[in-house]
Amino acid sequence: MSADLPTRDELIQGMTVEVEQENGDRLIGEVGAILTDDRTHPEGILVKLKSGPRGRVKRIGPEH
Repeated sequence: MSADLPTRDELIQGMTVEVEQENGDRLIGEVGAILTDDRTHPEGILVKLKSGPRGRVKRIGPEH
C-alpha cells in the first residue's frame, strides 16, 4: 500500500480530491459519497464524485 494515499478518515463529503477511474483516467472533483468501508485500501479509497463518476482517491485536491 502506498503511504501517500489518503485514508478514509481523512476524506469528507464535499472536499476536492483527485481520483483514478477504472479506465485509468484521472479526474478532480468533490466527494459526494465514500464507498469504501475500510479505513485504507491499497489502491485508494473508492468514492463517488458529486458529478457522478466513481474512482479511487489518489490525493486530496487543491482547496478552493
